[in-house]
Amino acid sequence: MNSARTPYKLLWLVFLALALVFASETAAWWWDRQTPGASPQRSLSWLGLGAGLFALTVAAWLWLALIRAKLAARRIQQLLMSSLDTLDVGLEIWDEHDCLVLYNKKINHIYSGFHTTADIGQSFEALVRAKLKRHAIPAAIGREQEWLAQRLASRGTHLAQSLKELPDNRWVNFCETRTPEGYLVAVWVDVTELMRKERVLEASNQRLAQQTQMDELTSLANRRHFYQALTSEWQRAARSSTPLGLLMVDIDHFKNYNDHYGHLAGDECLRRVASVLNQCVRRAGELVARYGGEEFVLLMPGADMADACETAQMCLDLMHKEGIAHAASPIGAQVTLSIGVACALPDAVQDDPAGLVNAADAAMYRAKSSGRAHFEVAGQADWEIDKDTPRSQPSPLL
Repeated sequence: MNSARTPYKLLWLVFLALALVFASETAAWWWDRQTPGASPQRSLSWLGLGAGLFALTVAAWLWLALIRAKLAARRIQQLLMSSLDTLDVGLEIWDEHDCLVLYNKKINHIYSGFHTTADIGQSFEALVRAKLKRHAIPAAIGREQEWLAQRLASRGTHLAQSLKELPDNRWVNFCETRTPEGYLVAVWVDVTELMRKERVLEASNQRLAQQTQMDELTSLANRRHFYQALTSEWQRAARSSTPLGLLMVDIDHFKNYNDHYGHLAGDECLRRVASVLNQCVRRAGELVARYGGEEFVLLMPGADMADACETAQMCLDLMHKEGIAHAASPIGAQVTLSIGVACALPDAVQDDPAGLVNAADAAMYRAKSSGRAHFEVAGQADWEIDKDTPRSQPSPLL
């Protein structure tokens, strides 16, 4: 209850008491006139005294009732504030004139020092102007008037929750609603922990997605990723009428390497070969992938046969420069590569991208069969290879 209105209520009680005294005196006078032989003074005195006592009794009773009502209202207000302070949301209530009626403690936990008791009764615009003057709103610095106009125009329109990021790496959901009496209720919900967990989950999902498309040993794209990229680049090349090149690469006598040096050394050899092949990627969109076991592929969008052959030779030269010892190789003292080169001008209707892989694979097998450590170019016969022709067998899909 508003204590500023109490004097007016006391004044009304005084007026009521005087009215009762006047009514009592009038009743005494009337009674004296109606009673023959009575002493007018004594009758009036007793009646006046009784009326006064009655009036004072009524006034005292009304005063006590007023005190009880005031105490009850204060208890209710304290209970309301205590209840609002226990809420895990920030709360503001503004009256029909957009003046602050109350706020709870949580709002100052979300925004440090956002409100003080001196703010009660002040208008929203006055409070915002004071904050702008103190440069307490970072987003408005340098454009205070424009920001204020936009904020006042949007006042009371945030009916749906909107996410806001605070400067100290925290997030809140904010919404506003109006009561039937025209009061504006603003609610702030701290969702920092939820957003942090969501970002951790997103990062985890991204890592998982990368793992499903990446070969764990060499950190190259795996065969699944390669086929996705092949399909996408084939369709793009068909639309733009540009060539698409492919290199199928095999490490010569890798089984002998594993048997001689052990599988840990074999894993390190695969990583070094992957690094060499990565150095041969020069154009945007080119992809190096581990196809399976000791086999790799290089997908080269926009590369014609000359470009593809140049890249194949670069792979051979850099591999020779790497100089990985291979004492168990029957063709040399270090690790070498056999490469099949294929190139096509894709047709989205008639051709199949799998044919490009088959042609490069057939050319690579021919390089292995003709001495290894060099590359062979796929010819027309390699595109028309049948299922009985000996082929390299990649490891299961990674």
